[in-house]
Amino acid sequence: MRLALLLNAAILTLSAAAHADVPLAPRRISDDQAILANRPQFLHPPPIVPIRLKRLTLPSVSLLTLERSPEIQLPSIGFSYDVPTHPERVLREPRVAYRLLATAENVALVGYGFASYWIFAVENQADWELSWSEPSFREKLWTFQAVRMDTNSFETNTIKHPAAGAYTYLAARGSRLGVGESFAFALASSVFWEFFAEYREKVSINDLVFTPLGGPAIGEPLHQLGIFFERSEENFLTRLLATGFSPFRFLNRYFLGWVPMGASKFDKWGFPATIWHKFDLFAGLATDIDANVLRRSRGYVGAQTEIIDVPEYDKPGVIRHSLRPGTITNMRLALLVDDRGIHQSDFMSRTILGGVYEQSIESDNEHGRLGHALFAGPATAFQYVAHTFDGRVDDKLGIVNVLGGVVDASIYRGKLKARFGIDAYADFAAVNSMAIDDYIDRYGYDGFKSVLVERQYYFALGATIRPTATFSYRGIELGGQVTHDFLESIEGLDRYQERLKNDLHLSDRRITQRYWLSYAFPGNDTLQARLELERQERSGVMGNVAVSRQSLNLRGYVALRF
Repeated sequence: MRLALLLNAAILTLSAAAHADVPLAPRRISDDQAILANRPQFLHPPPIVPIRLKRLTLPSVSLLTLERSPEIQLPSIGFSYDVPTHPERVLREPRVAYRLLATAENVALVGYGFASYWIFAVENQADWELSWSEPSFREKLWTFQAVRMDTNSFETNTIKHPAAGAYTYLAARGSRLGVGESFAFALASSVFWEFFAEYREKVSINDLVFTPLGGPAIGEPLHQLGIFFERSEENFLTRLLATGFSPFRFLNRYFLGWVPMGASKFDKWGFPATIWHKFDLFAGLATDIDANVLRRSRGYVGAQTEIIDVPEYDKPGVIRHSLRPGTITNMRLALLVDDRGIHQSDFMSRTILGGVYEQSIESDNEHGRLGHALFAGPATAFQYVAHTFDGRVDDKLGIVNVLGGVVDASIYRGKLKARFGIDAYADFAAVNSMAIDDYIDRYGYDGFKSVLVERQYYFALGATIRPTATFSYRGIELGGQVTHDFLESIEGLDRYQERLKNDLHLSDRRITQRYWLSYAFPGNDTLQARLELERQERSGVMGNVAVSRQSLNLRGYVALRF
């Protein structure tokens, strides 16, 4: 009886509060405010809001109810929450509406993938080992015997799955959710797909890494590019670019009537002047150098972007503040092509997940600058590299830089700017074994990892270290970057682990050195001529077989910088 009275009291309390004069309609807020609205507010200590009471008398029960519905404070925890009086009004609150929108779009994406999966069911039957049954789900969810690495193609695991994660992430980001929540949506979609949508297959550990982490590593730079062009002067090209880089954001704005954000100032290209950016488009020729002899030339094309959404960056001023996730992003794609197709591809994408920014810059008497700027914080990244050594066309690496840190410092002395940075990450990767051909020639391939036998690559854990330095003086820039990748194979989780007779340990190393010199033509800082030298060193060990290869490539090209 007491429980029933308490429940009635709670219901009547909310009903009475519904007639209070507290405004409940959501106000218009910006994207950043919408993201912050989803976070509990820390109070130090939280104030206690007094509640005025009045007595409500019913025929059978006398209850105390609230005269108003103030914000409820939880002082022991330090959070504050709004308790809505009308459940239907919850759906109209921005923080709830955005999540529902992101959920609907992710359900649509998963549904599309599920339909495609069964349309091409014949191609997927090779992976069918389970069923919709209690024993199968027991192996997935309880004993984890059906949670293994898969044997799909290299491109499926390192291109298609990260791209799928980027799409689910972009759907959430385009619904005005933050980086953390958008990653949660990408992760939830991936988990649902692996455990339930592909119920006839074993759960793929590598898919659970490559897919969701492709969200912040690839999706966030694309999202920031979409926002950048959305804030630019409106024309056909900027609308097209904004839509292409962040399509879900465009669709939501179009159908829901969201007003796009606009910049207050623009540069000569119509881009936001308050957002530091560097966009390079380049094309030219490249040639291999072998024994000091120039060999066959190939075309060299690509693009690279960097966005630092800190209005004060690279300008005079003294400031120190924290960085929001996604404030700093960059991407790079470079291709060597000839009449036979793509000879080499190199893709990298990086997102800073927050951190701190600090600068102290002042103008000197000769229109130069004196001082420094520094940012540091956690980061995630993704790399895909396909390279040819001595006729090999299958030396490939797909690396998720799961989590690491970035430190970047700029020093200003008059017209000279020196910028130094270093990235360090813990990695999960798929990598072609550099030593596998030599090992098979000696010992055959019976009994070792199934993905090695079928695809000649393996899954690995490792680390990446990437120092970078650039020196800029007037129109001249000199720079260098060295990337070290250290990868060690994962044992004990093969798709057919029980069948293995020789689960060998493998390791691979990659060192890429890239140096460049660029010159901006007088009176036209957009057009640049560049020389670039790249040296790659690859080595691999499989059992007692060790192999190493090197290549040296010289490039000359023209770049357009915006």
